[in-house]
Amino acid sequence: MKANFLPVSALLAIICLSLIVAIPAFAETNKLDSLFTELKQAKDETEARSLEDQIWKTWLSAENDEIDALMQQAVRQRRNYDFIGALETLNKVIALTPDYAEAWNQRATVYFHQQEFEKSLEDIAKTLEQEPRHFGSLAGRAVIRLMQSKPALARQSIIEALKHHPFLKERSMFPGL
Repeated sequence: MKANFLPVSALLAIICLSLIVAIPAFAETNKLDSLFTELKQAKDETEARSLEDQIWKTWLSAENDEIDALMQQAVRQRRNYDFIGALETLNKVIALTPDYAEAWNQRATVYFHQQEFEKSLEDIAKTLEQEPRHFGSLAGRAVIRLMQSKPALARQSIIEALKHHPFLKERSMFPGL
């Protein structure tokens, strides 16, 4: 009986292709890791805001033209208070890329604006599964918990957010932190 083996050249091609596919995700992770390290060490609010902006830009880029265009559309719709349109667009993004944390976060934000707090909290949980350092989602969860008269849970969320972003704006909602 003859064994079926892949030629060495085919095996090398498969290995190289798998590395090429993995490099963008690895580079994005390294970039975020670096930005979060710098953010934790920021000397003042100005420096922190600059780093925060870079983190948001990284989160909002899926490095896929179709997804990026849909995300830009959803953010535009949300900013224009077209929450129904934003939800439709974000549902498309989530269907196409269910592991994209920022899509879940943006949908959580839309639900928050609609005062659909439980739906927002569900999407925040999905965001944090993908990106546990997501200070925007953690702060959003803290605000919702305050609105639900759950100050201990709110405080817990903001403390977690501050571990990642010591100059977070929402900090002012929690005297003594």
